[in-house]
Amino acid sequence: MPHGMKFIEAAPESAAARLDTGAIHLWRVPYEPSQGRAPLRKLLGAYLGSPAAGVVLAEGARGKPKISDAVSGRGIAPALEFNWSHSGGYALAALSAGPALGVDVERLGKRLRAIELARRYFDPAEAEVLASLAPADRERAFMGLWCAKEAVLKAAGEGLSFGLARLAFAWHGDMEWRLARVDPVLGGADEWQLMGFDAAPGYRGALAWRGPRQKIAAFRPPDAT
Repeated sequence: MPHGMKFIEAAPESAAARLDTGAIHLWRVPYEPSQGRAPLRKLLGAYLGSPAAGVVLAEGARGKPKISDAVSGRGIAPALEFNWSHSGGYALAALSAGPALGVDVERLGKRLRAIELARRYFDPAEAEVLASLAPADRERAFMGLWCAKEAVLKAAGEGLSFGLARLAFAWHGDMEWRLARVDPVLGGADEWQLMGFDAAPGYRGALAWRGPRQKIAAFRPPDAT
């Protein structure tokens, strides 16, 4: 898993034309809470060939946003899968014409009680790994693990209420977590793909999907830092 993800400047309309069934597009955009889902609608509009105002979103049973069945666009519209997440000054959006996606981004420096939270909500082995790390590494490892769990659950259409301990990750060092065990209702651990990365300086991210490997292309809008 790469530490840093290189986001290439691109116009969303241009990138949309290159999306196929073997690829996932990952976008990083500057974000302010007052924007709501406006940046997401703008991106989806580019991929659907629709004005942002015409993108209608609905929610699944666990609150995962999806494109309303009432929306029609280019031929890719019925198959367009997406997910998004925001924290601090950035949002991540992942789009594909194939598998359902889960993406999460978290800003570092929140001063969380990592070990206490892990022992309460995570698999015991994960908590022990975090306790064994040097304090300087513990926060990034904890946030990377949190992002990984969120990404898998979101890809599966589940929320945090599913239970963070029902999927367990093994530590492989160098900030790398790999899915080791998952509740059978989500399939087998070997069916899942997970990518953890530094989304920006001071931000950790993760992208997950169930199925074969995909080619990842990472973008940022023109003039976005």
